[in-house]
Parts: sequence; structure tokens; C-alpha cells
Amino acid sequence: MRSLIKLLRTTLIDLNIFSLRDMGSGMDRIIAKRLGQWATRLYIALFIGGLSILTIYTVVQPQVVTKTFNKPSFRFYNDSRQKYGDELKCPCSVIASTYDQFIEIEPIFHAICMSPFATKQYRNDLISGLISNLSIYVSRDYRRFLSAHLQALQGLCQLSNTSVYDSINQFRTSLFVTSQLLSETNFRDQLDSLIEQTKSNVPTTFRQLLFLIRNINHGNAYMSTYTTNFEYIGVPNSRKYTYASTRAIIYDGCSCGLYLNCTSQANFIKSNSSEITPIKGLKIGCTPSESFRASTLECFYDRSCIDLVHKYTNYTKSHNPLLANRSRFSINTTIAVLIDNLFIEKWETKMNYSSYFHACSLSYCSYTYIQKKSSFIYIITVLLGLQGGLAIVLKWICPKIVRIAFRVNNYRKKRMNTIHPVNSLEITPNVTLSTTIHNPASNSESRPTSITSREHLSNIFLLVSSASATVDTNLNSTINTTTSTLSSTTAPLCKLEFRSISINISDIAYGDIMFAVADFNDDSRLDIMVFSNYHESVIILSGNANGRFTKENIFQKGSFLWMTHMKVGDFNNDNRADLVFTISDANYVNILFGNSNGTFRVRNIILGTTKCIPDDIVVVDFNHDNYSDIAVINTVNSNVCVFFGNANDTFSPQLMFSTGYQSEPESLTVSDFNSDGHVDIAVTNSRAVNVGIFLGCGNGTFEVQKRSYTFLGSDPHHSVSGDFDGDAQPDVVVSDERINIVTVLSKYRNGFFTVKNNFVMKSNRIPSTVVVGDFNCDDHLDIAAAGRPYGIDVLLGYGDGYFETQNILSDKMVRYGSDIGVYDFNDDTYQDIIITNSDSRAIDILLNICECDARGISKRKMSNLS
Repeated sequence: MRSLIKLLRTTLIDLNIFSLRDMGSGMDRIIAKRLGQWATRLYIALFIGGLSILTIYTVVQPQVVTKTFNKPSFRFYNDSRQKYGDELKCPCSVIASTYDQFIEIEPIFHAICMSPFATKQYRNDLISGLISNLSIYVSRDYRRFLSAHLQALQGLCQLSNTSVYDSINQFRTSLFVTSQLLSETNFRDQLDSLIEQTKSNVPTTFRQLLFLIRNINHGNAYMSTYTTNFEYIGVPNSRKYTYASTRAIIYDGCSCGLYLNCTSQANFIKSNSSEITPIKGLKIGCTPSESFRASTLECFYDRSCIDLVHKYTNYTKSHNPLLANRSRFSINTTIAVLIDNLFIEKWETKMNYSSYFHACSLSYCSYTYIQKKSSFIYIITVLLGLQGGLAIVLKWICPKIVRIAFRVNNYRKKRMNTIHPVNSLEITPNVTLSTTIHNPASNSESRPTSITSREHLSNIFLLVSSASATVDTNLNSTINTTTSTLSSTTAPLCKLEFRSISINISDIAYGDIMFAVADFNDDSRLDIMVFSNYHESVIILSGNANGRFTKENIFQKGSFLWMTHMKVGDFNNDNRADLVFTISDANYVNILFGNSNGTFRVRNIILGTTKCIPDDIVVVDFNHDNYSDIAVINTVNSNVCVFFGNANDTFSPQLMFSTGYQSEPESLTVSDFNSDGHVDIAVTNSRAVNVGIFLGCGNGTFEVQKRSYTFLGSDPHHSVSGDFDGDAQPDVVVSDERINIVTVLSKYRNGFFTVKNNFVMKSNRIPSTVVVGDFNCDDHLDIAAAGRPYGIDVLLGYGDGYFETQNILSDKMVRYGSDIGVYDFNDDTYQDIIITNSDSRAIDILLNICECDARGISKRKMSNLS
């Protein structure tokens, strides 16, 4: 036995399950073998320890067990629910079912609505005993109100019935969505909550509708057919065709002209007699509907009161009164309270949980529980599954642990055997350091310089102080420069200078002059196309190298009617300027295609604009197809029409958008106002006092108009767009038709503009036309406004939304309706101004001398130069 134990011990000590290569290459075989034995011992210890821990964990850890029942019956489900409670989970195969499959709702209405008193037959029989001409009765006699009250009762009962059943049907056809089958308690609680919500919503909707009708009737002062709220007043000794005035009727001190719910006690009054018989609970007032709301149903609960009504109406039949003990409302409850409750006594609701169960269509139910005591088979199965992974991990990690321990042990041995010197040199602060300093700026030979550590620190301090002084000097210089720059931005802008060139055209008679500017003859110089409304002809002024223009009549007289607007576009994508123009009071636009030599094709395209007589026009590519599109507005019909150009010289049928009822749009401009890469349309609606924006979608469609209001009393007329405040987002400038004010709207956010500023044009009493350009060459947009009677006012922009006003052409008269434009006619990169003046039958071109060129000079220097 002892020898067996010794043999076993020897075997375990010499046991090695790792090969030599597991210990690494280049290692001595003896050392590798010894390390393999140690790794084997470590492996056995860790394997036994790890397996023991896993065994204990598996035995102690509770086991989660799930039981599943496939397609359970309703009875089995109920038994399982009682046994397992909320732990039972049953997912529905059909998660949405209509409520009408498992719920029924039946309203019980007030007895008055179910009685013969609320029928049409009763009302007809009752009033048949009255005199057809109700004016025979005294004005306060209830017989004048009786028919209207019974009609109101009948109508209210019918409306309540319809509203209630419509809401019930809407509820029952809605979907009840549940992914898990609800317990019967949760099912009923959830449905009760939904039904109560429906009950509360129905009267609210009904009350809001009646409230709207009542206030419309009172606000418009409609006169009742029964003359119960207003009466006509005859004027004695009046002429034959004078109008009849009215006055409000007063009930118990309450005037129907001020209040809609004035009432008084209802009475039967005998003609030619002072006998007055009051009627229990009923009222008379401004309108039958309001007086009936203030009444109660007391008379219908009292037989003597019913007989009284029958007596005064000569009604021979008899009807039983209502029973007070069968209603939750008291007999003196007003009709208004009954209306608020839709005449409903109660709601009868039936829920069928079994139908809900079958509608859910369960495929299975499951129950999960924790089994604290694990079985022997389960423990063996888990351990067999884990031991393989544990063995693989340990065989990989044990050799590495042993090799690391071996290297650490060798390193410690080497540290312990290192020989150290007995004495070492100690450096003190008094030791002299030899430092070689090289001076790259000197040609002399470098030589060693001996300095002490104290001197070395002093030199370093002097170097840091010198650098600090340099930084302070540069910082002060930067601050002074920045201050100078900031101060210059507030300096006034210099005076604009223009040189005027007047082009007289003998063919132009008195009347508005329409023009369009483009390179029509393909010579890289701007030409001017002018239309004579008097002679009905088109003239081209061809630009020359010397800044002058050559006149040529390109269309015969009488070729066109009275032209109102001219614009340039490229409608066939041939890089040649085409011409589009509108005709006064005509429901079409004309398009002429250019030949690049200053002439146009004889054939012209006429676009019909049904219900959109064009009053202003823009040309732009809305749908990104490189073909010019056309947008026009019509002031009378208050709409915008858009035509999209096609590849074959044709256009799509018009798309028409409303700018609002009688909004009277005056002009339109285009830009990308919401920065989405698509062109939008801005319209000035003069009568609606707003600027409407149609946001383009880039595919030929537009969103509904969004309105931004200018200010009360304004009359927005002409508009242009541009970025005036430096936020990289277009703004809108609007001129006023009635007063000399130009309004800037900016910051387009959430579909609305904000009014930034209103500027008074001092020279122009009415600025009819505005244009945008950079006239002082400071890279900030300016605004020019031309109006009557004097000159042009320019708002020079600072680029931050603020402007300075200057006047040009102040010594000349500008006729109302003169057109203005901004172009570079002499190709000097400075923007010039063109303006038509029909009074002098001339076109004035203002060449920008640009003495205020700010491209290289600050605004402060410019002010000094001026």
C-alpha cells in the first residue's frame, strides 16, 4: 500500500501534459520539461477548483422553467389564469379587433324624447286648433311661442339621438389593440375608461356646435320670424319710400339688443281681456330657442298644466304626464341642463370577455416559474457542457502563466546579483558648469563660457521678461487695430456719384415704357429692348463699345397690343435670350425665341392663363430642368399661375394657387427663402396687408401659402429680395403704394418673416418700384426706390440690416409708373441704373462712377475722401 502511494505521488510529480513547444521556442529542453510539469500541476489545480465552483453554483442557482400550452381553450385559460395569475402570458395572433365584436352600448334617453310631446304629429295636431294668423294673439301670448318650442324639443331630441349613436358607432368600429391577452379585470377596466371618455366627449362636441350657432345668430342680430327679439317701428307722416327702422324688445328689464337670453314668464292671455294664466315652468324670450333653453319640463309632469295647454289650443285628445320617479333629473331641471347631458338618463353597456378571447386567437400560453432544487441529470448535463470549455481555456492559459512567472523570477535573481560602487560623486549648487553658447548671427569662433547656476537662472529670467514685453506690445497693437476697425463700421457712407446718359426715342409717345435688358445679339454687350405702347412696336437699342446705343425697329407697328411687362429667359435651353411679355387685360402671355443676332422668330407662343390675367411676371427655373419657367399673378382673382417649360418649345398647363380671398396681389419675386435649395415665390398682397410665401418643393409643386404681415395701414406693392443682414438667407423689401415707406422683412423662420425696419423715402412721395444692387461697391446690398415726383432714393446697406439714405437724380421729374432696373452697361464691374421716363420720351442710364469704391478702402477712409 505504501509503495502504491509512493508510485502515485511520483507519477503526479512527473506528469506533464504539455509539449515542449507549448513552453516557447529557443528554451532549454530540461527547463521546458520542468516548466511543463509545473503548468500541468497548475492546470490540474485550476481545473478541479473551477469544476468544483461550477458544481456548487449549478446546485445552488435556482432554475428558470417555462411551461407552454398550445391553443388553450377558454375554459382551460380561465383555470390557468386562476392558478398562475398574472404570470400567465398569452400573446394574441390577431392584435387588433373592432370593439363591436365584444361590446354593446345602448343609451337610455329622457322620457320626454320618448313621449308623444316630442313628435311632429303632436305638434301639428296641437297648432291646428290655433288661428293660422298668430298676430291675432297678444304679442306676449304663449300661443305665439308654442309651435316653436315643440319644434325645438323635437329637433333637440333628434340631434341628441343622432349625435349619441354616431359617437357609439364610431367607437364600436374603432380598433382595440392588444399584443397580450388581457385578464378579464384589466379588460373591463380599460373598456370602462374608454367608454367614459367617449361619454364625456359627445356632449362637449354637441355643446360647442350649439354655442357657435347661438352666437352667430345673436352676433348678426337676425330678426326672429315670430318678432320676439326685434320689432319694426313705423314713422308717422313719413314719405312713401323711407326704410323701416327696428328696436329691440325688452323682457323683464333685459334688452334683446344686448343679450341673447332675455326671458320672461310664459302666460296665456285672452284677447280684449286682462286675464293672464301662467304656464308652469315655461318661458318666453328673445328667440324661441333661448327661451326654451331657460324653461323646465314641469308642465309635462303635471296633468292640469297639460290640460291647460290643450284647452287654449282646442286640442281634444288626452296624454298621460311624465313620471317623475323614473328620471335621474328633477322636474325643475332646465332644458339647458338636459341639452348638456344630451337628454341621456344612463348608458347600458354589455361586455363579452369570451368574444374578446376568441377574437384574440391565441396560439399558445406560457407560464414561467423558478425551480429552486435542480435535478441530478440537469447538474450532470450542465457540468459536461462546461468542462470542455474550461479544459480548453486552462490548456491555453496555464503555460503562459508559468512562463511569465519563470521570467519574473529570473529578473529578480539578476537584480539581487548586481554589483554597486561604494562611493558616488555628489554635485552641489557651487559646481561650475561649462556651457557652450552658439551665436548664429556672429562670424567669430564659438568659445566656452563658464557661468554659475545662479547666473544661468538670471539670464533665463531676463529672456522671459523680454518675451513678455514683446507679447504686450503686439497685444496693444492688435487691440488698437481692432478698435480702429470697429470704429470704422459706424462711419457714414460717402456720396454716390452717377453720370447720366439720356436716350431719346422719337417713336415713344406718352404712355408707360416697358423694357428688358440682355445680350440679344450675342456680342457680349447688354442691349435694351423697348416697347412703345403708343405705336405698339418693339425697338432694340444695341449696345456699342463706346457706351452708346444704336436704335433699330425690329417689329412692325401694330404687331402687338398694349404691353404691360417684359422679361428675359432661356425657354429652349439654347443659351440665347428669349423674350416673354404680357398684354394688358388679356388672359395670355407671349413668348418670342431669340436668334442671337438681335432678331426673333416670327412664330410666337401664346400661353393661355385661364382665370389668371397676368399683372406681374417672373422667369426662373423652378424644377431644376435647365428650362426657364414662368410665374404670373392676377390681382382681380387673387391667384398665382405657374407654367413649366419643356424641351420642345412647349409649356405645361398652368398650375394655379390662391393668395387668399380678395387679397389683391400686386407683385411677385422669387428666391430660396428657406434655404432648401429650391426656388420659392413671394407675393405682396396689398388688400390683405401681407407678404405670402409659396415654398417650392423642387419637383414642380409648391406648399400652401404662408403669410407674413407688414403693418396696419400699409399697402404693399412692389417687392424684391436679397440678403441685407448678412445671415446668408434672403430677405424681402416691399414698397408702399400709398405712403413713402419701404419695408424690410427678414429672418424667415417657421414660415414667417419679421418686419426688420421701415424707411421713409424723403424724395419720393410714392416709391412705386424698388431694385437691389451694390452701388458703393462695399459687397453689401443696397436698395434703390424710384417714385414720383422726384428722383431716386438709395438705401446704402451696412450688411447688418441697417441703411443710410441718399438721393440721386433729385433734379429730374420721375413720372408715376416709370420702370427701373440695375445692370452693368459699360462692363466696368460697377452697377448702373436704368430708368424710363415717358414724360420726356426717353430712357435715362445712370453710369456708376463709383467714387465710393470700398473694395480696398475702409469706410472711415471713404468718408474722409468725400
